[in-house]
Amino acid sequence: MRSAPSRSRILLVESGQSVGGTERVVWELATRLSHSRFDVHVWLSPVAALDEFAAALEQAGCAVSRVAEVDSRWDWKGMLDTWRRLRVLRPDLVHVHHVWPAADRYLAMLVRAAGISHLVVTEHIVGQSHSAGQRSLKHRELARADAVTAVCGAIAETLVQDYGVPRESVRIVPNGADLPDELAETPVARAWRERFAATLIRPLWVTVGRLEEQKGHAHLFSALAEVRQRGLDFTLAIAGDGSLREPLAAQAEALGIGSRVHFVGALDDAGALLAAADAVVLPSLWEGLPLVLLEALVRSRPVIATAVGGVPEVVEHEVHGELVPAADATALADALERFHQRPDRAMRMGRAGAERVREHYTWQAVTGGFEEVYDEALGLATVTPRRARTAAEERR
Repeated sequence: MRSAPSRSRILLVESGQSVGGTERVVWELATRLSHSRFDVHVWLSPVAALDEFAAALEQAGCAVSRVAEVDSRWDWKGMLDTWRRLRVLRPDLVHVHHVWPAADRYLAMLVRAAGISHLVVTEHIVGQSHSAGQRSLKHRELARADAVTAVCGAIAETLVQDYGVPRESVRIVPNGADLPDELAETPVARAWRERFAATLIRPLWVTVGRLEEQKGHAHLFSALAEVRQRGLDFTLAIAGDGSLREPLAAQAEALGIGSRVHFVGALDDAGALLAAADAVVLPSLWEGLPLVLLEALVRSRPVIATAVGGVPEVVEHEVHGELVPAADATALADALERFHQRPDRAMRMGRAGAERVREHYTWQAVTGGFEEVYDEALGLATVTPRRARTAAEERR
């Protein structure tokens, strides 16, 4: 293996059309990768929802282009435009981040057609593509990639089982979390608790996420109605926005918990709200490795979460938090009741979760993991001594 003679040009491509966890990974890579070793460029969709994110990257000194995804084999104009852009930029390596199973899968073909030798594909969520054509494209994309990474072992297993990727060749590079600025967050967290009159007997429970079916709010509301029927008081604060905002508000009223459920909207930084919580609830129906899980745990917040995606890889049941089956409102209500009745037990689990995240799930580790993947793909493996974990190693 040779040492790097100059900076390697890395193109980060994000296939999503809204700001979420994948954009956070792109942000961390774009701003943290070593500038002495990597010349980083970012491609984002031109949709208005990403304008603020693109502007923030540019303000941080990152090179950003808005490039529409090619989502149809009939989009010859889009293919030609993307191919030309690749030919002009000539990156040494293209790193594609996929948010949805049905995401753009034509880029790998265009990367090869443009004469670019190295491709890394990262999958961020569990699930199969929506059609036979999309599955075929994804299969070919994964076969073309020099490296395939996943944010958790659950996603890696779907790539192995559904797409035939050799288990030993899928690398696990999980998401990360920043250590909180407790001095800045504490007074804001205190204000949140005062706003909702939270006490030990009227705990503040928090959930953060888009108001869409995936996040399982409807099942959480059913669980809260059960908790209320058991004579327990609480307040739920929901941070996030989405298409289900009005239906969920109507459901809360119909279940008789409308006065206890508060929609606080999308927050630029939910850290202080998480810090204010007596427990953080993640009722998702499916996930990859949700950032809010790591961000809650790093703040020592007790967590109740559904055992989906990569969540059980972070949270050992009754050690770092409580895990319940997805869409099981009664199991979720039981867990909430246990946290309500034994807050001391919940806080012990929160502290154990914080130790786990601070040791294993940091953005520094994420960036280092991807640097190792890049080095191996580019033939520069002697630059960094460690390797990212493979799916096979994760299972041991």
